Amino acid sequence: MILINMESLMKPRGVDFFCYTVSDISKSADFYENTLGLTLYAWIDAGWVEFVVGDTPTVLALRSGSESQDANGEVGGGAIAIAVDDVEQAVAELRAQGVEVVLEPGEQATCFAAGIADPDGNLILLHSRKDGTAG
Repeated sequence: MILINMESLMKPRGVDFFCYTVSDISKSADFYENTLGLTLYAWIDAGWVEFVVGDTPTVLALRSGSESQDANGEVGGGAIAIAVDDVEQAVAELRAQGVEVVLEPGEQATCFAAGIADPDGNLILLHSRKDGTAG
């Protein structure tokens, strides 16, 4: 584990939102709302949609991109980790709906986790901390 001297850094207050660039915003919005059960927060225009994740103020944003553009909008990529009560149960439910599982459920030092893909292949981690906390 790397410890960072927080006295010399800016003071982040939290994470306001995560954003994925997607090729078909309507298809992706449907996936996040109706398959994963996130709550639609705002459909601002044809190119930007926001969802509330659970009971937290954390927001997942989707922005419209072209099919020629990398699904993540840039080199690298990223992931959002969505807290669930039971990772294996969540994977079973999503697999039954035809969702692609890209990382089978497993135990880590501090959590249980698995990975699924959205319609553009963006990584979504299903995550459960061993101490029971979330957010």
